[in-house]
Amino acid sequence: MRVVTRPDFDGVVCAVLLKEALSVDTPVVWVEPGDLQNHRVQIEIGDILANLPYAPGCSLWFDHHHSNRMSETVPGLFRMAPSAAGLVFEYYRERYRRDFSELVHAADKIDSADLTMAEVFCPEAHPYLLLSMTLPGHSRREEAYWNHVVELLRSRPIEAVL
Repeated sequence: MRVVTRPDFDGVVCAVLLKEALSVDTPVVWVEPGDLQNHRVQIEIGDILANLPYAPGCSLWFDHHHSNRMSETVPGLFRMAPSAAGLVFEYYRERYRRDFSELVHAADKIDSADLTMAEVFCPEAHPYLLLSMTLPGHSRREEAYWNHVVELLRSRPIEAVL
């Protein structure tokens, strides 16, 4: 079983939630939507896709982007929502040993750009927003960092992560 997601804040939070709910111990497979659309990534049976377009062969799919809507129903959860992380959280809510609601709320705000003026002008006063700014998501050289952030957010409060 692999978690396959994109390296932005919503994807990182999806990885935290999926790894925690399903006890996944393998590293996250980080991809961009174009990697799936251009068949540069092999999706395997058992893969869980989150915050990405649907790819045949995956076992579960979680997404919230209107452009990725499909007419057929697939296992997982698709709905227009502020973040894919919120959908993963809803789907597995009963499996978490920790309260991830604050983390999911932050993913909702950040991914939907529902920010206050104070958050825009002073991101350093808002820890999740600040952390999200460290996830540019374009270089494979950063995969170790993305995986490290996932493990930190699984086990520590945001104050201990920054």
